[in-house]
Order: sequence, then C-alpha cells, then structure tokens
Amino acid sequence: MFTSALVATDLGPSSEGIVACAGALRSIGVRDAVLVHVIDLEHGPSSADDVEFERQVESLEAAGIRTHVETPFGYPPHAIASLAVERGVGLIVMGTHGQGLFHTGFSGSISSDVIRLSPAPVLLAPSTVAVDAETGKLACARLLSSVLVPTDLVKSADPACALTFDLAERGIGRLEILHVVEMSFEANRNASEARTRTMLDMLATRARAANVRDVNTTIARGEPDEIVPRLAASGQYSVIVLAPRCHDTIDRAFDSVTSAVIRESSTPLLLTPPGCEQTYQPLGNT
Repeated sequence: MFTSALVATDLGPSSEGIVACAGALRSIGVRDAVLVHVIDLEHGPSSADDVEFERQVESLEAAGIRTHVETPFGYPPHAIASLAVERGVGLIVMGTHGQGLFHTGFSGSISSDVIRLSPAPVLLAPSTVAVDAETGKLACARLLSSVLVPTDLVKSADPACALTFDLAERGIGRLEILHVVEMSFEANRNASEARTRTMLDMLATRARAANVRDVNTTIARGEPDEIVPRLAASGQYSVIVLAPRCHDTIDRAFDSVTSAVIRESSTPLLLTPPGCEQTYQPLGNT
C-alpha cells in the first residue's frame, strides 16, 4: 500500500540502519524514496556529510528503491512534514535515537514533533533496530511477521486497526489486537470486559476478511501505560501499530501510553497521524 516513503537521515552512525530499514520496505510496496537531510543552519554541510549522504543514496538504490534527494534548510519537523505533503509520500521513516537530528530522543524532541505534524504514518526505528545496516534491514524485511495493535476501542473506526487492515494485503503473518481493561470497581460493575470481548471479536472478523489468517485478541487487566510498553519491549513482535490521541498538539506531550511505548520499545513502531477530525485515510499513492 505504501509506494513511496520519505526517509529522514541525520547522517549520524544510526542513520545507516535507518536507511537499510527503508531499503527493506519493498515487502510492503515501497518503490520510491525521498532521502532527506535537513541542513543545520549554524554549521552547514561538510565534505564528510556529502560522502555519507551519497553512500546512503547508493544503499537505497542498490535495494531497488528509486531515490530522490532533498537538503532543505529550516526547522526539521516543518521541513520534513512539508516535503511529505509536496511529494505525496505514504510513509515517513525515521530514527528515534542517535546523533544530530534525533539526539534528544522522544520527549519534546524533533522526532515527536514530526509525528505530530506528519500527514502520513510514521515508521520509527528504535536504536536497537538502527544500530547497523544489517540489523535495520532484517527488522524491516520482517516488519509484518508479528504485529501488535493496542486499541482503546474508543471509536469503532480505530485508525491503528484501519492502517493494519490496509497492510494486510502485503501478508501479515500474525496479528494480535490488544485492549487493556483498567482494574476498577466501575469497570467490573459495568461488565466492561464482556463488551470489550464483543468489540474485539468484531475487529478480528474484519481482520480475517482482510485475509489475515492468524488473528488473536487479548484482554489484559491493569494499567495500559505499563502493560503496552512492557509488551513493546519484549521483542516478541516485529512492529507495534499505534494511534496517538487526536488531541495531542505541537505544544503538548503524547498520551501516557504512546509516550511510554515510544520511550521503551525495542521494536519498530508505526504511528498513524494524530488528526482529530478524521481517522486514518491512505494517501493518494496507495
């Protein structure tokens, strides 16, 4: 479904793994990439940066990805989001740790601002995935082998589930749809777990209709911002699909579950755009 991607690189050590990850995304349909390095206004490009940038272009093209390059000036999240709109890409690929562009990690970082501003889903490659080219390539080549989708079941058209079902045509191996029921007297009194089971069964039926053969639904009891991050850090999934809360804005932190998963995950994360007025809709190049 994703035919083109924007790959954000800081040209630091971890970016080699990010580029290798992007190059492995042919399995989900990526054929074209825009490799973007936002130039630091204070320091400007160096000859070493030029050499590394060219090497990353060659790496993507060697993987069969047609590659275009962009080197805009400005605040990276705005530049990246603007280019994503201009180029009509279906996916943004970026790292979460490392040097340069993404050195601050998540909380209040450039990467989290990109997620808030992005018109397209964002694939985040944690430091454990982007450690080197071989690890990044392997992680993204098996991206759909074991998918976890936590859902709060607030809306019937859950954007994380919608995105996952769209990906099903690319061959999801195993899908687990998770809902965490908070331990409370009110929840027990209202028999919320029974209603949750019905809603999860409906989502499982939709997943099977989208040709996902191995579908499991799980109800866990406890605190979502503890259970979901723990699963994200467990290493048993190939990707976690999340939908950040729609009320998140550029000057606010993500909801506690998304923030904790981003902070703790050792697994690639695929996040839907956190738009308030609409659920996930594929862009024009799908």
